[in-house]
Amino acid sequence: MEIFVSIQLNKRSSLPLYQQLAQQIKNLIFESQLKPDEKLPPIRKLAARLGVNNVTVVNAYRQLEQDGLLYSKVGSGTYVKPYPPSRGANALTVTPPFSGLEYSIPGLNIMDQGQLHIPSGSYNFASAIPTPELFPVADFKQILNEVLDRDGGSAFAYQEGQGYFPLRESLSRYLKDNGIGADESSIQVISGAQQGIDIIAKSLLKPGDFVITENPTYTGAIAAFKSRGARIVPAVLKEDGISIEYLQDVIEKYRPRLMYIIPNFQTPTGICYSEEKKKALLKLCQAYNIIIIEDDSFTDLSYYTQRLPIKIMAGADKVIFIKSFSKILMPGLRLAFLLAPNNVIPGLLKAKHSSDISTPGLIQRAFDLYLRKGLWEKHLEYMKEKYQQRYHVMLEAMTNYLPPEITYSKSGGGLSFWLKLPAGGSSNHFYTRCLEKKVIISPGSLFSASDERDSEYFRLSFAGLYPDEIVKGIQALSEAYEYRQNQLLARNSYSPLL
Repeated sequence: MEIFVSIQLNKRSSLPLYQQLAQQIKNLIFESQLKPDEKLPPIRKLAARLGVNNVTVVNAYRQLEQDGLLYSKVGSGTYVKPYPPSRGANALTVTPPFSGLEYSIPGLNIMDQGQLHIPSGSYNFASAIPTPELFPVADFKQILNEVLDRDGGSAFAYQEGQGYFPLRESLSRYLKDNGIGADESSIQVISGAQQGIDIIAKSLLKPGDFVITENPTYTGAIAAFKSRGARIVPAVLKEDGISIEYLQDVIEKYRPRLMYIIPNFQTPTGICYSEEKKKALLKLCQAYNIIIIEDDSFTDLSYYTQRLPIKIMAGADKVIFIKSFSKILMPGLRLAFLLAPNNVIPGLLKAKHSSDISTPGLIQRAFDLYLRKGLWEKHLEYMKEKYQQRYHVMLEAMTNYLPPEITYSKSGGGLSFWLKLPAGGSSNHFYTRCLEKKVIISPGSLFSASDERDSEYFRLSFAGLYPDEIVKGIQALSEAYEYRQNQLLARNSYSPLL
């Protein structure tokens, strides 16, 4: 009972007592203070200790059993349910639910929470948000006026939870024009790709389920999965995508429920999966009944070779496809959609409703008209031209000014570059050095799926900087870099806190 001394229930809270109790027991399990197969206190004893009715404890235990965290033995009591075992002696490392990093370096904690403080006059290579003059303000203003003249007050009413039907019709045509067959019933409109990942996790995951992600990967996806009590299995990334050999071993050991991938211009590495790797991945997931979540934020931003999503391939019927328009249109619109198997849609709709009921109707109606008038294709070509220009400026600046010991790959698309310091280098420490020169970078640890606290890698995005700022920023970054063996860039010289 000693471990339960930490549990405090607030009888004035609007959250029912049994839910408060269930959550706090859940935390004790996830923090490994309660071990697998450990017996919980008898109902009456715990109720007396907490000063609550027996029913409160009964309901809390029942909820945790439904969540897959506890099990009962008739006549014996209630026990902590073990996580699925990892077979074999060489069990792979997975990250626990709700784990997070705490850094001793100024600014990294808040950046890890998805926020960014930008000092005046700084060169912001950390954000992938476009500069505001690229937004199609005039076109969108005209579209909004047309919608308001046409629909009046109806534009501000709640829409269907699945999305404004005419917009889903337009999205269905958009997908078919891009080689993906889809009808309106399989499309769910969402308030940004992040919400899409979150409602998938809410709908399809139970606490203790395993999810495979690339390592490194988009930090928002990691946070969404962990918030649902899932355990992350980080998968090795090669130059052409996830290692299939490694993946087979991981699947055998953990039997994951979901796999989250960004196959084209992966965040943060810029890697693109080969066609052979995509086919092998699909075949493996089909064999083990694993649902793939394909995040397709950057496929449109291919500057040389055409890239195609996995969803377009044969056998991709179980792939949940997420498409965001934010990085190309206007981030503040928070508009995206997902395409999912029809048997998954009801659960997603329920999760969507509990999140925000529906995506704002005015924005949906406006984007529907934007698509129907062909303005999206026009704006996409404009943005590709602008981003390609900045890509080349960035590439030339890095070639001219970066020291040879900082290496990088040429992705040929997307909005970022993935760079590497010399062996043993600390991008956390380099982050602080760059701040002194008013340069903001994204250390590789922010994208870690394995809770790695430091990394030799860091990301630079060119989306939010004008061409002349890119050049000046790379020059400043180069000045910030001073490599001294086992001194400035040695990992042990500046260690982040646990």
